[in-house]
Amino acid sequence: MGTSMRSQGYGPSSVSDFDPFAGARGNGVAFIPPGLEPYYKDPFSYNVIFNAIANAQTLTVSTNIQNDSFFVCTQQMAEIWDSATGNTTNLSPAVAAMTVRIMDSSSGKFQMDQPTPIANLFGTALNPKVWLYRARLYLPGGQISVELTNGMAASQRVRLTFEGFKVYKVPDQLPTM
Repeated sequence: MGTSMRSQGYGPSSVSDFDPFAGARGNGVAFIPPGLEPYYKDPFSYNVIFNAIANAQTLTVSTNIQNDSFFVCTQQMAEIWDSATGNTTNLSPAVAAMTVRIMDSSSGKFQMDQPTPIANLFGTALNPKVWLYRARLYLPGGQISVELTNGMAASQRVRLTFEGFKVYKVPDQLPTM
């Protein structure tokens, strides 16, 4: 019998340990990529900011992954507001006419085959997009590059947050000093 997705580390081993926030809170390893469980983890966020993206414009912006650690992305959030008026009322990604395409420079590949509606990949701070079966791993020294197309009538300011934790190459349990 062949190996299953679950036996390769994709998802919880049973329904009883199904916890979509296990990797983010560190109380389980179901969503941590295999091999990283014994290493020290520290909560961290990377942000990709589009200061003003006009109607029908496509821009690409990147953020650098620091060299000191791996980055495991467990959830993604978006803040969208009108850049022309300075309206601070955030627009929900669920209704924003925008598409995104994310690339991981360390692997040189896009995470999807074509631009995807922003609501499919990003939530809000109150209701984030959570990677349920496998957190997204970014290698040290790489980049998260995001291609964003604005289909809305006005220029928008967009902040995309990649929330998760850094994984350092030191043991999670340090010896007593």
